[in-house]
Amino acid sequence: MNIIQKIREMKREMTVWRQRLHAEPELAFDERKTARFLRRQLQTFGMDEIHGMAKTGIVAVLHGKDGPATPENGKKAIMLRADMDALPIHEDSGVGHVSRTPGVHHACGHDGHMAMLLGAAKYLAGNKDFDGTVYFVFQPAEEHIGGAKEMIKEGIFSKFKIDEVYGMHNFPNLPLGMMATGEGPMLAGNDDYKVVFKGKGGHSARPEEATDLAAAASEAILAIKAMLKAEVPKDEPATVSVCALNSTGIANNVLPDSISFNGSIRSFDPALHQKLKTKLTDILQAAADKYGAGMELEFQNGYPVLVNSKDETKFALDVAKETVGDKHVMSSVPRTLGVEDFAFFLEKKPGNFIALGTGPTDGSKAPDIHSAKYDFNDAALPIGASYWVNLVKKALPRSAANNNNPPAPPAAGKPNAPGV
Repeated sequence: MNIIQKIREMKREMTVWRQRLHAEPELAFDERKTARFLRRQLQTFGMDEIHGMAKTGIVAVLHGKDGPATPENGKKAIMLRADMDALPIHEDSGVGHVSRTPGVHHACGHDGHMAMLLGAAKYLAGNKDFDGTVYFVFQPAEEHIGGAKEMIKEGIFSKFKIDEVYGMHNFPNLPLGMMATGEGPMLAGNDDYKVVFKGKGGHSARPEEATDLAAAASEAILAIKAMLKAEVPKDEPATVSVCALNSTGIANNVLPDSISFNGSIRSFDPALHQKLKTKLTDILQAAADKYGAGMELEFQNGYPVLVNSKDETKFALDVAKETVGDKHVMSSVPRTLGVEDFAFFLEKKPGNFIALGTGPTDGSKAPDIHSAKYDFNDAALPIGASYWVNLVKKALPRSAANNNNPPAPPAAGKPNAPGV
């Protein structure tokens, strides 16, 4: 692997950052300690600007030696993104830096994503051998809420001149150092849903006086499973999941007055997605009607399909090969039903989302993301940070003429923005 030597020497520092972030996880739009820590680090690196956005998000701006990219000078600006939030899971990893917040766990590796982007920011701030502007975006609320969408609403692409966007995610089911991406659809679109069956509760000794909500929910779940087999083609990735099942009654002699469950619809085909959504609604209503129950259904957090653009994906693959070697890069990846709100950014700008393997190299299996036993593999930190640095230098190369010129003065009327 062609890991940058100075990045390799930063591994211990990045590990300290990562493990501190891991020990202090925060949920979506509440990443306040996380944001303060990130901002302090970025300020010490000497970023040209640091802006706050979307409650707890951060946009750190770094210009090359010859000044910022502007519409007038034609220089390019690229955005690199790391997500910030943790998951509502009680950690059971057994690591020394275990979460100090009960019920909250960096089970998706966002702590590692932040540490890798911080490492790249520190290196590039001290080695500005590029021409243009880099936006280091630390995005809140990736898990189920769509912080990327909020950053777009607040004008990230109108306030900042961003030409291309790049994202990365760790994959513990790929060997350490393997990188994978592909042109076109890569991750699914989704709609989360929650259904509540309501009725009359009562004593288990007199079931005839209560609404049989357990039967309604059970029949609905079985019908959803049957519907999937009937409606989803074998070669088309799609699913309707049934996840948490909750009830207002937990005793063995109480018939509840409310039972709920939630899940998500995930697919790549818009027509199939809408069909599954309609069929799910019909199934739930039929179950409620059969048992005389009320039914409330809510859809939320719809993410689009993540689609990598052609030229930027070819470019990202070239950078990956330069970083980890041709044999460690997969240039054609199968569509998977994972979802990512980086898809919102890719709807607005060309770019690429790439997977970085963080699993064992001996073929054994590590705990998957979203597992209570998961912990980010710190051996991946210098690999991811080197990829980011190589991408910036390749995307924003300095011309031979610029290499002999002194740095341009700061643009008039655009003072350095303090951390907010």
